[in-house]
Amino acid sequence: MKLILFSTGGTIASIPSEEGLRPGLTGDGLLRLCPELMGFDHDIEVVNLMSRDSTDMQPADWLLMAEQIRSRAPTCDAAILLHGTDTLAWTAAALSYLLHDVPLPVVATGSMLPAGDSDSDAPDNLFAAVQFAMQLAMYRRRGVSIAFGGTLIHGVRAAKADTRHRRAFVSVDYPLLGEMKDKGTHQIAWLNAQTPKFSEGILWGPSPELERRVALVPLFPGMEARLLDAVIETGPRAVVLEGYGLGGVPGGELLHSIRRGISSGIPFIMRAQALFGGVDLDTYEVGHRAVDLGVLSAHDMTREALMVKLMLLLPLCTGGDTQQLGRLLSANLCDDVLR
Repeated sequence: MKLILFSTGGTIASIPSEEGLRPGLTGDGLLRLCPELMGFDHDIEVVNLMSRDSTDMQPADWLLMAEQIRSRAPTCDAAILLHGTDTLAWTAAALSYLLHDVPLPVVATGSMLPAGDSDSDAPDNLFAAVQFAMQLAMYRRRGVSIAFGGTLIHGVRAAKADTRHRRAFVSVDYPLLGEMKDKGTHQIAWLNAQTPKFSEGILWGPSPELERRVALVPLFPGMEARLLDAVIETGPRAVVLEGYGLGGVPGGELLHSIRRGISSGIPFIMRAQALFGGVDLDTYEVGHRAVDLGVLSAHDMTREALMVKLMLLLPLCTGGDTQQLGRLLSANLCDDVLR
């Protein structure tokens, strides 16, 4: 079996410096620090794409990763992506959309501690990523996933929920795709029955335009409307509001600001502040306020999936057609929208 490992930096590849940890190890060096993979029978090709902290990742980097994975897909059985944890869920969501039509499993991973630390979680996560990639390839399961802390999470359903714990990532309103299980003295990658569904249509090409002028605004008690007005004045292509509960918006001047923004042609999309559960704008009066103004629903999409999907969809909506955007946003492309 042929695997390709793409290294991009992150904590897993970090080494000490005078100004703190910074990426410095290559993919080859990381493989050598994983003793479980020494003498591995299968072929692992290493591609060192970049070496940076994932905090510095940009949409252009997602396109580069997607291009590199897509170009090598015909020559391998699976791909592994080493990445920093801070924006790993963002990259996993982006690649889930960008590689929507690629029949290849892509497993991303990283670590909470540098690979060179004696108690690092890097060897376990890298070993799990390789094992999961092999299992996915064997059963011809495609899509992007995150292997972390002994679990396998669907790429558009992943979120980082802890800044320190080794099980930093959770699967949001979606079953785990797999788990590492004990078998005697070692662990095996066990795939669960859940298999993501992919739509047939492809909305964008292999090198799409990404609209970066998307604003994300969480609501909070006492928030002044002028703050939202200032966001609107910058001319965003869309505004994502993070509302209370199932998507509630307080009355008063904030509603007037939203109305002004929508009347000027800016789509507003409502998502929940809570990590789980999604939005339902029909349950409460405070949700109907948003619907009556023309605010769109984010349904049960994660923050990362919603923002990336908007970046991809906005260039496709001609003339600022909000209804078209709403239809495309609600479309389930890869189990990113389930309700």
